[in-house]
Amino acid sequence: MEGRSDVAMFLCMLTICGVIMLPVAMVVGQYSDNCSGSALCGQVSKDDCIAAINRYDDGTLYSQYTSRVAGHCTAIFRCDGSYVSKTGADLKQLFNHVYDYQPCGRCGSHAFDNCEATLNYCGSCRDVN
Repeated sequence: MEGRSDVAMFLCMLTICGVIMLPVAMVVGQYSDNCSGSALCGQVSKDDCIAAINRYDDGTLYSQYTSRVAGHCTAIFRCDGSYVSKTGADLKQLFNHVYDYQPCGRCGSHAFDNCEATLNYCGSCRDVN
């Protein structure tokens, strides 16, 4: 590969037959669908998480870090960088993805639009925004 620039060499190494081969983490950002959470997730009630999700107001537009709490469960909406605006009704669907499609038992996260809807244990949290 004599005579190629460093950039051309790099691009050549990242492609196979013209198809770009990049690690998934670089493509989708830092968030991913998972059923992870605090070490105390075993103390979280799924009913409390559903109640926390339902505390989002369907008609309200959320566009910054937001959380709703019920019992020991917190439902968190967060983004990396610029926030997308989502209605409470939209967020409820995104939170429910954790239970309906992943499916997680108690805690978990669903990634979307460089953002994340997370259900997790919280000992003494309060609603934010």
